Amino acid sequence: MDRNQWDQYLLAAKEYNQGAMNNYDNELWTSASILFVHAAIVYTDALTIKAGSVKSAGDDHGLIIYLVEQILSLSSEDKKALNRLGKILGEKSKVSYGGKVYTKKQADKIKMDFNRYQTWITAKIDSIA
Repeated sequence: MDRNQWDQYLLAAKEYNQGAMNNYDNELWTSASILFVHAAIVYTDALTIKAGSVKSAGDDHGLIIYLVEQILSLSSEDKKALNRLGKILGEKSKVSYGGKVYTKKQADKIKMDFNRYQTWITAKIDSIA
């Protein structure tokens, strides 16, 4: 990937996040949850493109965690953040294909994990020259 595309992914991630927050505020728990998951994925794409000119491809989004581990030297705090991403990704199939409407409690959990992940990944992206 062209490293210069990372900022376009960052803009897309922010748009997904804004959509998630709008849906959350309107009590659309399922669609908010889906958008939080996608925002996390695209934020991570921005990181891997900026750090290593690569992004995960394919349907297995769990591989993105492995890709981050290969590109960056990670602290224990970084690994905690990637574990949080793993939790978010674990919700992807449930919320996207589960065929059920999410509750506020389920959306709150994804939102909380996403907000913590977003804080970490934003700082990580900013730290890369």
